[in-house]
Amino acid sequence: MDTSTQNADTATAGSNSSRRQLAIAGTALILLTGVIHLALAPEHLEETTYLGVLFVANFAAAAVAAYGIYQDRDWGWWLGAIVAAVAIVAYIANGTVGLPMTESEGLLEPAGIVTKVIEFLFLGVAAMWMGKN
Repeated sequence: MDTSTQNADTATAGSNSSRRQLAIAGTALILLTGVIHLALAPEHLEETTYLGVLFVANFAAAAVAAYGIYQDRDWGWWLGAIVAAVAIVAYIANGTVGLPMTESEGLLEPAGIVTKVIEFLFLGVAAMWMGKN
């Protein structure tokens, strides 16, 4: 094997390893945000039923996205990005102008802040993954 072939094989192996690391990080981050939403769902179901249902739906969509990302499917990343972006927008809307039939908790609710940090981290990892494609 000549040097150029060996270098190309090494670059490909490094690229595959990097993609796999991004996939593992993306899977963990989007699944974590879904699990947090699922854990908070009962509280929201009691206060405002539709919001609790949305929290459960967030978990379901995040779990499907995590599966897709882990299986190295483009749709998983896109679904995860949509889930994270919608959750961020909804959190900001609820904390500022409020959502129908809910009491605004403000933007400094601790579980919300942690979840938004995780969602922004996911979006960063997703952007890195998309840059590698």
